[in-house]
Parts: sequence; structure tokens; C-alpha cells
Amino acid sequence: MVEGIIFILKGIILTEVFTHAARVWGIFESPRSFLKVRSSFLRGLLDCFDCTSVWVAFFTVSYLLYFEWPLFTYALIFHWFARFSHTLYDLLDAHRAVKEKEV
Repeated sequence: MVEGIIFILKGIILTEVFTHAARVWGIFESPRSFLKVRSSFLRGLLDCFDCTSVWVAFFTVSYLLYFEWPLFTYALIFHWFARFSHTLYDLLDAHRAVKEKEV
């Protein structure tokens, strides 16, 4: 039961990380540009977050079931939490700045 919940949570976080990587990370800019020029289907796929995440979820499940490398998995999960906490901090800081201007 607990293993199933952990599998699902890892899958959700990794799907988001892999989708974000495929669509945004600069290191993938060249392959992304190449694919977008070659295929209108792939262009549409990469331009739509939901579309990309569906196909990335298939990759993520395969990765977790057949060839998971725990060091890589947990590094990506830690990255996701760090990015999430940084975004939350930025939002709180912006909110504080707005409140200070109102006073």
C-alpha cells in the first residue's frame, strides 16, 4: 500500500519535471527546435503542456518500472521541491512588497 502511494507520488513529480524539462529547459532547446520544424504533430505536442505531460507520463511509468536509477530520481524530486519552494518564496516576497506599498 505504502509502496503504491510512493510510486504514484514519484510518478506525479517526475512527470511534471520531465514535462517541464522537455518544454522549457535550455539544454533541450536544440532538439526541441529541430522536432518542431520537422513535424507539426510534435510542434503541437510540445506547445501544449497537457499534451506533452500525457506522453511523458508513459515514459515516466516505464522509467519507474523498468530502469529507475534512484540517484537520478531523487535528484529530480529534490530539484522539483527546491523550484517549488523558490516560486513560493517569490510569490510571498511579491505579496509583501505590494502590502508595503499600500501602507
